[in-house]
Amino acid sequence: MSQDRSQGSPLWASLLAGEPRSIRERAAVPLWYRRNAGAWLPVDWPELICEDRPSWESRSYLALDIETTGLRSQVDRIIELALVRFGFDAEGALIESERMVTLVNPGIPIPAQASAVHGIRDEDVAHAPPFASMAQDIASFVKGSILVAHNAMFDIGFLEVELAREGLILPADEAADTLGLARAAFPDMLSYNLGKLAYLLHLPSDAGHRALGDALTCMRLFAMSMRVLTTRCD
Repeated sequence: MSQDRSQGSPLWASLLAGEPRSIRERAAVPLWYRRNAGAWLPVDWPELICEDRPSWESRSYLALDIETTGLRSQVDRIIELALVRFGFDAEGALIESERMVTLVNPGIPIPAQASAVHGIRDEDVAHAPPFASMAQDIASFVKGSILVAHNAMFDIGFLEVELAREGLILPADEAADTLGLARAAFPDMLSYNLGKLAYLLHLPSDAGHRALGDALTCMRLFAMSMRVLTTRCD
């Protein structure tokens, strides 16, 4: 079960009250992470856009979304995975280049409350491959890209645990969080649910708690948020 993306919190969490006024305060959810000695550490927002070289538009990204049997990465399992590779052309246009999308047989029952969120049932994954059979291909697909996800540490945490079960390490050292980016770029939204953000920002969206639609929406939200924040460099 993927988390409710309204504030990047689980379905049972209450909404945050109010929005702090400064960009730094609004970005209570980190905008970006870099991994150092196995730990994902937040990066200060101006460094991302205003100081980093080469330009963020010249780099390669991989939008990530998963659906799961629950919220605990150590005991729950991935049941759907979408990875969408994208970048930007010389004029700054968003370009999708490749995708990997699959259902996954978790080897355990999918709880009814999880199915109520994403609509995936036991019979839908009965003949899907187990994660173990795809782990090496997934790791190879991820390698060298900056991960992009909405509430990124939830999705990344699950992916890291699943790969670790097969003796693999997630081959990525940077991640962008569209929840934090959107909160900083668009501080006055009533909701930071991924689908509602897409509607309010007039982004094409298939977001609806299925992995591919959410990954594509993350990709578009990332591009829009980064462009807005770029205009705020000193």
